[in-house]
Amino acid sequence: MNEIYVNKLIKMINSRTVFKIEGSNAEEYKKFNEVLSENFPLLHQKANKLIFGSGCIVYELKGKNAKRNIMLMSHHDVVDKTDGWVTDPFNAVIKDGYLYGRGTIDTKTPLFGELQAIEEILNEDTLLDNINLYIGSSNNEEVSGDGMVEAVKYFKKHNIHFDIILDEGGAIMQGMIPGYNGKSAMVAVHEKSRHIYECVTTRKTKGHGGLVSDDDSPLERMSEFINRVNHTKIYKNKFYPEVKATFSSHVPYMKYPMKLVFKYLDVFSPIVKKIMANMPAAKAMLNTSVIFTTFNAGDENNPQIRAKDARCHMFIRCIREEDLEEGLLKIKEIAKKYDVEINLVERDYCRPTDFNSDEFRLIKKVLNKNFKDIVVAPFLLTAGTDARRFSDIADNIFRFAPIDLNNEQFKSIHGDNECIKVENIEECVRFYKDYIIALNKEV
Repeated sequence: MNEIYVNKLIKMINSRTVFKIEGSNAEEYKKFNEVLSENFPLLHQKANKLIFGSGCIVYELKGKNAKRNIMLMSHHDVVDKTDGWVTDPFNAVIKDGYLYGRGTIDTKTPLFGELQAIEEILNEDTLLDNINLYIGSSNNEEVSGDGMVEAVKYFKKHNIHFDIILDEGGAIMQGMIPGYNGKSAMVAVHEKSRHIYECVTTRKTKGHGGLVSDDDSPLERMSEFINRVNHTKIYKNKFYPEVKATFSSHVPYMKYPMKLVFKYLDVFSPIVKKIMANMPAAKAMLNTSVIFTTFNAGDENNPQIRAKDARCHMFIRCIREEDLEEGLLKIKEIAKKYDVEINLVERDYCRPTDFNSDEFRLIKKVLNKNFKDIVVAPFLLTAGTDARRFSDIADNIFRFAPIDLNNEQFKSIHGDNECIKVENIEECVRFYKDYIIALNKEV
């Protein structure tokens, strides 16, 4: 056990960086920033530290002959305590070879690994002349905050384009793939996008509510519209390239009959899709989802008055934007029948990254060097990360943290008893260190 690493990480975890919109937790964030300054002095001496929004941090290290911009990311805000903890989540302790504390997985250990790696590289006088290296850490990722949004505005303004972004998302897990019981390093090369639409319908006739036809009810029309969309097959399940690649990467190591099924996935895809459709987490990798998240109509303070209009929000998560548009045409046709107008509120599309690229091969090479007997595979992330904000200004976006998780640890993310293997802390530092050095060489 590397006690220096563990003690630094404990100090980071013991700062209760739970983001509060009203800023009531500012002292804990101040404490966290002081921990960073004290424990990574060379970085703070040699890097340009940028602050965006209410506390998003970006360290900038310029290379003399830099040809590429690289960003490593891990947010430092965490979700608050849940009810079933056996330890204090903000007083990290070691128990049975694991370090327990909120943020050990999501994502203070990866952030520590990145910061410690660059601190050691600077201490060793290893020259990073060929890259401009950025370390980014949002203070409000867990609430889909504006930290990295503001950072991206800055980068766009200064025409800074990134060759590679590496954020959280995937990890090393065992038994993830049917027919293969070994460990897989799941490197997400794409994540489902987020689009929000407001749906509005109003009364067709104006005037006193008592004089309006009983058939002219915005509330009923909106309810019927939502019901119709929910019971219409808007989007078909598909095997997207990233999902196919997840399985094909494991085929050489699978046992029969799964080896046969996934080797000839095009033949067996109807059966596999049916099986995956009954598993929520697997189904999310196959389709674009439509969810109605809000519904507002009428005046709750005066329930005798009929609603003049009805509004709801429709949340669509797509894998490919062309699929989104195709489905929207179907939804808009349904909307016409109920006099519902659909307006875009937020577009948040993230482009997929080429998993056949040299950049993916490099991260695979470093992973295979640092973690023995793993299969490195691209995959589709169905959750969300700050990295999606960079889609317009980055060529390659990868989502992976070198954390070796078992099922209990995976369940602890945003839940009870979040913890990391003590030995994995040092592995994280070593991975990021090797990756940064490799990026500097591969120009």
